[in-house]
Amino acid sequence: MSPRGPDTIRAGLALAAERPLAQLAHNLPKTLGAEAYDAIHDARVALRRLGALLRAFAPVLPAASVAEVKREIRWLRRRLGPARDLDVFIHETGPALSALFGVEPGLETMLEIARHERGPLRDTLARTVDGARVKRFLATLRRVFGLEAAPRRAPARRAAARPTLDSPLAPYVYAELRRRYKKLRKTANRIERLGEDELHRLRIRLRNFRYVCDAFRDLLPARRYAELRAAMTKMQDHMGGLNDAANAPHLAARLVAAAGPQHDAAALARAAGVVAGWGAARRHLLRATLEEPWHRMIKRADRMFAAVKK
Repeated sequence: MSPRGPDTIRAGLALAAERPLAQLAHNLPKTLGAEAYDAIHDARVALRRLGALLRAFAPVLPAASVAEVKREIRWLRRRLGPARDLDVFIHETGPALSALFGVEPGLETMLEIARHERGPLRDTLARTVDGARVKRFLATLRRVFGLEAAPRRAPARRAAARPTLDSPLAPYVYAELRRRYKKLRKTANRIERLGEDELHRLRIRLRNFRYVCDAFRDLLPARRYAELRAAMTKMQDHMGGLNDAANAPHLAARLVAAAGPQHDAAALARAAGVVAGWGAARRHLLRATLEEPWHRMIKRADRMFAAVKK
């Protein structure tokens, strides 16, 4: 091991996966208690970080294991997603709208319906968190990422240029980060022309790039990466706001559809219109101010990669 960290891909991947795997295992039980709001968010972040690592190192991992982990990550995220969507509306979007628009009976009713819909999801989460599938998944993650002792197999024959788990870590990481950044940078001069679906894909690509950078930040120039990370965080917040503004009207419409006959249909319809109008206005504002943080981030990324040794 070098002074800056692991020398091999095997050791580097195990070290990078250790923290998000511990974060996932720690937060899953807490998704059922009073801290569920934060715990579900943290568990989903851990899954995303593990997924980013998996995709980055897929070329040196067994294809069957990669496919298995991808499938299980998708499954668990889908189990956590509905509760998280309602939690965001209950704790963030709903109160923010109430603060903006004052007394709007339909918004209060919508929050009441959201809380009612959220209740039964605890039982779904309990069956998931306490189930054998999650336990098997956590064990699989430890095995695939090298955090659990496993029998060493004789290496398969490979082309000389193709990396293996025992190849040097730093060149692989630099090549992977440059490859990912090249894809991001292709949009540098046309960010303002991207449609919502393209922006959504770009947001995910940026998030995964940041997660891989974070995992191997010790290999990056400290000051340059700190500057880039601050710019990436602002850009992610900006694009996350866009995503939330796009999703809120859809969730509001679903809550209206779930209303019972005891609810005031006219008030709910008005509230759904308020949410839709707020979402449209917020998307317009965030789209109009997208270029400046994006180009600042690109400039800082260019400086960081210029400082990274070849």
